[in-house]
Amino acid sequence: MGICGTCKVTLLEGEVDMEHNGGITEEDEAAGEILSCCSKPRGNVVIEF
Repeated sequence: MGICGTCKVTLLEGEVDMEHNGGITEEDEAAGEILSCCSKPRGNVVIEF
């Protein structure tokens, strides 16, 4: 559901569509962080966790 932030990872390559309920800040998103529980890849992605 994207509310706790536990699944936050860094997106290194690729793009995702992410719909969350507040588990990540705008600053984290700007730094390349995503919530893996509510992100759908648009193609191949590389993440760091």
